[in-house]
Amino acid sequence: MIASYSNATSIIKQQDDFSWVSSLDKIELRATLLNGEAATFEMESSSTVVDLSNRSILAIDLSLLDEFSKMEQLVLKDNSFMSVDLSVLAFCPSMHGVNLSHNKLRTIDLSSVGYCSRLESLDLSSNQILRIELNALSKCEKLTSLNLMDNQLVILDLEPLSKCGRLEELNLQNNPIMRLDVTPLFMCASLRQLLVSDDTRLVSTYKQEVEFLIPPALNELINNNRVEFISQGQ
Repeated sequence: MIASYSNATSIIKQQDDFSWVSSLDKIELRATLLNGEAATFEMESSSTVVDLSNRSILAIDLSLLDEFSKMEQLVLKDNSFMSVDLSVLAFCPSMHGVNLSHNKLRTIDLSSVGYCSRLESLDLSSNQILRIELNALSKCEKLTSLNLMDNQLVILDLEPLSKCGRLEELNLQNNPIMRLDVTPLFMCASLRQLLVSDDTRLVSTYKQEVEFLIPPALNELINNNRVEFISQGQ
C-alpha cells in the first residue's frame, strides 16, 4: 500500500521502495514509514526548504535532492531514522540549516556536510548518537549553532571547531561525556553559549593568562571554576 502526501496529479511510480520519479520541475521521493508502509513525498525542485518532519519516516532516499540547487533548509526532525545518508549535501552549496533532531540515530556520517560552506546551523539533538566525527565542520566557517544535546556521546574531539570562528552556540548537555578538552574553542571568539552537563570535566591546555580575547562562554566557565588548566599530555 502506498500512502501519497501529494494532491498533485499522479505520475508513474516505480515499484521499489526507494525509487523516484521526476516530472518537469517536481520530484517524488519514496520512503518507508515506521509501520512498514511505503510513502511518496512530492515537492518542487525550486523549493528552498525541504521539510519532512513528523512523518513517522523510518528510511528515505534523499539522492534526488541534488536537483534542489537552491535548497537552504533540510528538516527531518521528529521521525524514526536510525541512519540517514547525507551524501546529497555535497550537491547543496546553498544549504544553511540541517535539522535531524528527535530521531533514533546512533551514528551519522557528516563528511558531505563539509561541502556546505554556507551552513549556519546543525541540529542533531535528541538522538542516540554514540560517536561522531566533526572533521567536516572545519570547512563550515559560517557555522553559528551546533546542537548535540541528548545523545549518548562519551568522547568528543572539538578540534575541527577551531576553524568555526563564527560559532555562537554549542550544546552538549545530557551526554555522558566524562572529560572534554575545550582548548579548540578558544579560537571561537563569538562563542557566547556552551552548554555541558555539570558532571563533565572541562580541561584546557591553554594557560589561564591567555593573551587574546576569551570567548564569552569560556570566560563565564573560567570565572565559575569549571575549566581546569592542564599541561600537554596530562
